[in-house]
Amino acid sequence: MTLLKTHKLAILPAITAICMILPFQNSMAIGLKENSIITTDEITLGDIFYDLKRDDGRVLGNAPLPGKDMVLDAKTLLRIAMAMDLSWRPSSNSDKVTLSRAATIIEYEQIEDSIFSALEDEGLYGDYEISIPAQFHKIILPHDQLAEMEITDLNIDSDRKKFEVTIAAPSADNPIQNFQIKGQINTVITVPVLKGNLQYGHVVNKNDIKYIKIKEREFSRDTIADANSLIGMTARRVIIAGRPIKTSEMIAPQVIERGELVTLSFRGGSMNLTTQAKALQNGAKGDTIRVVNTASNKTLQAIVISANEVAVAQY
Repeated sequence: MTLLKTHKLAILPAITAICMILPFQNSMAIGLKENSIITTDEITLGDIFYDLKRDDGRVLGNAPLPGKDMVLDAKTLLRIAMAMDLSWRPSSNSDKVTLSRAATIIEYEQIEDSIFSALEDEGLYGDYEISIPAQFHKIILPHDQLAEMEITDLNIDSDRKKFEVTIAAPSADNPIQNFQIKGQINTVITVPVLKGNLQYGHVVNKNDIKYIKIKEREFSRDTIADANSLIGMTARRVIIAGRPIKTSEMIAPQVIERGELVTLSFRGGSMNLTTQAKALQNGAKGDTIRVVNTASNKTLQAIVISANEVAVAQY
């Protein structure tokens, strides 16, 4: 009698919940295989129970597809045991068996590498990435096949940055899997990003920077493309690590604070005068701020030279 058909258990007459907990003579003689690997197209009684005295190879139904799982719950297992007249009963409602169909998996990296190689063979070079539909990110073959694939056809639309590729796996002579994939060619740009989150006040140095590649369409006019534009700068607000940075998100660090006493210098020819002044504004290196000469009480425009030092702006 076949109990499984097309991945579903055949329905047997209803069995009350009491049957699941009633003691059964020699119920511990047969064990449950909680996780079982299936290598054929059929599920047998021996795939579910061990220490069977008979019918170990009894076919119950079709196995799941390669790479897929089937879960048999306690009620289903009880129906099988009773139909097969086995001395086994569930110990609780949580008893289950997971049947996993063995498979050979071709991962996305291998698929991507093969497509890249084919594109290069057709003369497509440069810094780019490809994207293909998610359902083609993995190729599943029967477990007895090699993890190999062959590209049998490739068409490139350079103007629209698209391609169409035909793949046979494991080979064109043995196309167990054979399908066409339509993909996108994405030109990429290398940009500097931060290794860790950046707080205001931390001045960026070269050790804070790493590089990533982003799609050309994600690159805007104000995206920072040169690491030198980051070094020596700080954030206006918190910047998250690993993402492209805009020029508007960075500022020069404030080296002078409003109300701070600073050294004010005036340079003219061979003359170099210094005096004390009070900053009326915050300022970063290179900024022009207002200061008041504490000796003359005169307000002046001054350029920030460094921390605690400004020079009279000359126009």
